[in-house]
Amino acid sequence: MKPQSGIVLGVLLLMLWMFPAAAPAATVTYGLDYVFSPPTGTVSPLGFVTLTDLGTAVRFDVLNQAGAGTKLDSLYFNFVNGTLNPNQLVFSNVSAASNTYNTLLAPSTSVTISALKADGDGYFDGKFQYTGNNFLGSGQTLSFQLSAAGYNLAVEDFNFFSIPGGGAGSYIMASHIQNMPLSGSAVWVGTVAAAVPLPATVLLFASGLSGITWLGRRGQ
Repeated sequence: MKPQSGIVLGVLLLMLWMFPAAAPAATVTYGLDYVFSPPTGTVSPLGFVTLTDLGTAVRFDVLNQAGAGTKLDSLYFNFVNGTLNPNQLVFSNVSAASNTYNTLLAPSTSVTISALKADGDGYFDGKFQYTGNNFLGSGQTLSFQLSAAGYNLAVEDFNFFSIPGGGAGSYIMASHIQNMPLSGSAVWVGTVAAAVPLPATVLLFASGLSGITWLGRRGQ
């Protein structure tokens, strides 16, 4: 065995020893890149919603990327679990102050509720909404967690399309953003592409391959 091969094998064994069960976490990111009201179509992402599997709960990180002066005031999402209804979800660890927002959850995924309809299209299963003059400014991130007593939620539970609401289609996530650059108007923007979870083990494997490549080049 060449010396560099022994080093590579040693690194792989060390990684397996350090991370024997390091698989559960997964992260997906959705781009808010389809403006459906006013009907506009695909745009550069006005924001991103990143979901992280925490084992028992799922963390949402909402980033406003719409530009200076914009105000993201809500996030609509869907939930399909097969065992649970949306109203069994619990919000926690919200980064916004407690008196600046409210939340609403549908009693089930099979009904439509006016308060959970995004303007223009789509009935959703839950929403986070800022109240009064509060909002998420450009470049800022809102974080919160969703959990359900006695259940381990996963990011896949939120990877589902809304019930169509009479517009151009349905969406996995949706948001209302005010004070858009140039026009100063507000838009409703959603995401139309389902995301693929990226497990932590994939990241670990990728980093291992990078290390192997580096060691191989160094040994030449």
